[in-house]
Amino acid sequence: MARQTGRLLALQDQVTQTQIINRLKEQYGDRQTVSRYARFVIRSFVAWGALKDSEAKGCYEKAAPVSIAEPNLAILMFESALLATPEAKGALGLLLNNPAFFPFQLPVMTGDFVSQRSDRIDVVRYGLDDELLKLKI
Repeated sequence: MARQTGRLLALQDQVTQTQIINRLKEQYGDRQTVSRYARFVIRSFVAWGALKDSEAKGCYEKAAPVSIAEPNLAILMFESALLATPEAKGALGLLLNNPAFFPFQLPVMTGDFVSQRSDRIDVVRYGLDDELLKLKI
């Protein structure tokens, strides 16, 4: 839900409930539960301050992002994103710009910093300056 909402907000300033639900239906199928629970989550996003109601009904705007100053909290968020990925790995640059983290402003970090602070994440370098984070097994 957060990933689809974040992807839409990266493309435009406002999103509608219908746009979000259509993206979810493309991913999970056209089921009544998808629509119902998507509406509940959207209202939760508004209650948490991640989205704001706009003047038009069923239309939402991105709220001001919450700055994450604590690096350990950002690393925990990376770990949660890796756990949600079937391969349990992802490029650091993609994790820093993960659309699911749209309500947050994450600090810029290097792979070395992450590997020094976390005993559950390994860093693998590939290419000239690309870093891949993967969960330790």
